[in-house]
Amino acid sequence: MTELFVLEPAAADEPSDRIPEGLPVGGAERGPLERALRNAGLAIASVPFDVLIDAPDGGDDRRELRAAVTAVVHAAADTELERLRAAVQTDPDDGLDVALWGPAPDSVAVSKAAFADLQDQFAARRQLSIESLSRDDAAQLLGVAPQSITAKLAAGKLVGLKVGREWRLPMWQFDSDDPSGILPDLDRLQSVFPGGVVSLSAWMQREQPEFGGRSAREVMSRRGSEPVIALAQALTAAAW
Repeated sequence: MTELFVLEPAAADEPSDRIPEGLPVGGAERGPLERALRNAGLAIASVPFDVLIDAPDGGDDRRELRAAVTAVVHAAADTELERLRAAVQTDPDDGLDVALWGPAPDSVAVSKAAFADLQDQFAARRQLSIESLSRDDAAQLLGVAPQSITAKLAAGKLVGLKVGREWRLPMWQFDSDDPSGILPDLDRLQSVFPGGVVSLSAWMQREQPEFGGRSAREVMSRRGSEPVIALAQALTAAAW
C-alpha cells in the first residue's frame, strides 16, 4: 500500500520519536530535526494514501497543520519542489528491460530519495546562511546605506537569500579588488544560471576544469564576467 509522509500535531512532552523509521534521516541531521519538530509541536507520520484521502476534515487542527506544511514548502526553491512532484508522479512503466535493469522503484522509494536530496539542500542553505553577511554588515563593508543593499538585491546586482525577514548575503560575491566592491554582472549571471542561490554559491566556489582548476569566482574577479556567464549558459543549455 502506498504511504505518504505528513506533518501532524504532537504534544511537546510526548516521548515518541518525531521521525518515522521509513524516512532516510540519520546521523548529525536527525537530532536537530527531532528537536525542531518537538519544539514546534509537530511530528512526521507515515499515513496510508487511502486513509489520507478519505479522512474527514479535522477543523482547526487540520488548518494549523496545513499552515505548517505550507511554511515548509515556501522555504524550498521551485527546482527542489519540482523534484518532489516528479518523484511522487513517477511512472513505474519506464520502458526499460526489467531483466537487464531490474524493477523500477515505486513512487514511495523515489520520493524518499528526493526527500533525502531536499534535506541535503536545506542543510546546505542553513550552512550558507551561517557563513553569509547580514544586510547591515554588507552595507558597512561597501560603505553604503542598508537601503542601497536592498535595492541592489532587488535588481540582482547582489546575491542574497532570505532567512525569515532578514537578508543573508554570501561572501564570495564581494571583491576588494573591484572598484564597486562586488563581482561584476551578478544580475546577468543569476539570470542564466540553472539554479538558486545555494547551488550558485557552491558552483562559484568550486574548482572548474574549464578554467584550469580555478573557481568561477576567481576567474570572474581576474578576467571579468564573460567566461563565467558563458559557462553558466552552457550549463543551462545542457539541462534542457
